[in-house]
Amino acid sequence: MSDPRMASTTDLAPADFQDPVVEAFKKDVDRSLLRENLKLTPAERSRKFERNMRLVYELRRAARDRRQRSLTES
Repeated sequence: MSDPRMASTTDLAPADFQDPVVEAFKKDVDRSLLRENLKLTPAERSRKFERNMRLVYELRRAARDRRQRSLTES
């Protein structure tokens, strides 16, 4: 039995195939941001991701603290 994760070239769509779902989403994607990110090394992309996640966690903490304060002030 073959591994389903390993597709052979005969299992792939032809090179000129355009998935209508993918095409529908392409118009909403800013590819310039993808290109800029791909100019970074994997280590740089990882550091950028970590910085962004620290910001996300800080924003969540601030929102939680604010909700908590508003509950105790009521």
